[in-house]
Amino acid sequence: MSLWEAYPEIHEELIKVENYMKKAVPSRKKILTQISLELIEAGGKRLRPAFVILGAKCGKYDPEKIIPLGAAIELLHTATLVHDDIIDDSQLRRGKTTVQAKYGRDMAVYTGDYLFTKAFTILSDKTSFEHLNRIAQGVKAICEGEIDQYEIKYNTDVTVTDYLKRIYRKTAVLFVMSILVGAYEGKCKRKTLNALGKFAGSFGMAFQIRDDLLDYTSTEQIEGKPIGNDIQQGIYTLPLLFALQDHSVSKELKELLSKKNQIQKEEINRVIALVKETNALEETKLLKEKFIYKASEALDHIADGPYKNITKDLLQLL
Repeated sequence: MSLWEAYPEIHEELIKVENYMKKAVPSRKKILTQISLELIEAGGKRLRPAFVILGAKCGKYDPEKIIPLGAAIELLHTATLVHDDIIDDSQLRRGKTTVQAKYGRDMAVYTGDYLFTKAFTILSDKTSFEHLNRIAQGVKAICEGEIDQYEIKYNTDVTVTDYLKRIYRKTAVLFVMSILVGAYEGKCKRKTLNALGKFAGSFGMAFQIRDDLLDYTSTEQIEGKPIGNDIQQGIYTLPLLFALQDHSVSKELKELLSKKNQIQKEEINRVIALVKETNALEETKLLKEKFIYKASEALDHIADGPYKNITKDLLQLL
């Protein structure tokens, strides 16, 4: 959580969130306890519980409510990652062996399900039925986003609009849900709720586009996960979609991609090289910047204060 050390008022609350998670996950089945604690101790940016805290800090902050809610949201997020790794057959996440690679697919399914139940147990105890229903609707949208992605695997005719709709459900929704959970519990005014929701939605879109760019601009050593895995899995992200619109490379790209999951590492490297020959990365960065601008613009409708400034600083991550 080194990201938050510059903001001690958030960092201290996130430590409480992490401790709450550790106390919440123990099971009578030792293996579930072991895996759950390993996942928590693997760390991460903790952006989603931070969004819960920041949303609440824009209103009346009550740590007795917000810390458990932040923990529940992070457990939900962790559960989705465990299940994602099963679907993608991922071996690494954050530089460490995934649950499905270390303990097998069955145990990974059980662990993801267990974390979902733990999250909703906390939520049912700590928030109102109205707020719980909003969160359930958010999880529903995330599941539908995953199915959207599954249905268009290996499809080179996917449009940019299709991609944007998919990443909103798959990624941005959880950021929106996180900040609004905190803001609703903080009794924020309607104007603030609307602004925070718009900020989080645009932030989530830019966050996912940035992540998709890294497949073409970063390395496995830096990211702690295989580069080009999306290509092999048939998940065609924005840089590749833009490149497919370039007639100078589209024919060769489609020939390579027609091999689907049989595509080899050197062929994936060729796909990445072809994408770099076009303006696709620049177009992707430009669209990311548009979402960053929208996120920043949304914050203009929130009263000035230290937590608004911290929220705005998060855009530097993108």
